[in-house]
This record gives sequence, C-alpha cells and structure tokens, in this order.
Amino acid sequence: MPIQLPRSLADALVAHAREGRPDEVCGVAGVRDGRVVRLERARNAAATPQYRFTFGDDGYRLVMQVEREDLDVGIYHSHPASPAYPSATDRAEMSATWPDCLQLMVSLRHDDTTGPEVNAYRIDRDGNVVVEDLNIVDS
Repeated sequence: MPIQLPRSLADALVAHAREGRPDEVCGVAGVRDGRVVRLERARNAAATPQYRFTFGDDGYRLVMQVEREDLDVGIYHSHPASPAYPSATDRAEMSATWPDCLQLMVSLRHDDTTGPEVNAYRIDRDGNVVVEDLNIVDS
C-alpha cells in the first residue's frame, strides 16, 4: 500500500528544506494507516549539519508526543545537494536507532530546474533500504 502524503504537508516539508539550506533539516512525521497526518519540525543538532542530521532534545520530545497520540512515528530530513536517497551515514545511523521506521526525504539538488524530489524509504536493522511507494494527494 503506498504511503499517502497530503500536498499541504509535502509543501511544508519542501519549505522547511529550503529555509534550512545549505544545512539538512529534520523532523518527525505522524502516520496513521499509511497516511502522513502531521509533520513537526525539529532542530538539527548535528555538529556538521550540512552533511548529516541528528535530533536534539526537542526531536525526541516530538517522537514521544506522536507516540502518545497513537500515531506511527516517521522521520524526515533533507539532502540539500544530493539525491533523495539514504546516504551511507543515513543507513548506518537509522539502522541502529530507528530501524524499519518510515523515512521521508526531500532533495533540493535540482530545485532550480526540475524542482525538489520527495521520496519515502524504510531502512532495516542491516542497513538495507526498502523504497516505499509515495503518493502526494490533494486531500
């Protein structure tokens, strides 16, 4: 079943990525029955935010808030200049900390020509990437 991302949330995700450029941005997604129902921005607390992301305390609080609302937790982040595909760093870190969690990723590498790329993935405990079908929907 494809992941559904409402256009308004996709637009918010892209806007966050553009605002944060040249750094990666990150946040938490709340998912219910395969549909993203909310996105919450988190601070990128990485020492080198141009190349990686990590949550600060605010991000972990958002995760707990989403869980308390009985939503599945997803994570999003941006790649300002590289493809919307998990890097080796993403695979290593997500497989250890958030295995099998929905990952939404936006790339701005072609933003000025063909527009942003938005994709969805899951990364298992072994660092394998599973591409999720992602449908951006109007409602």
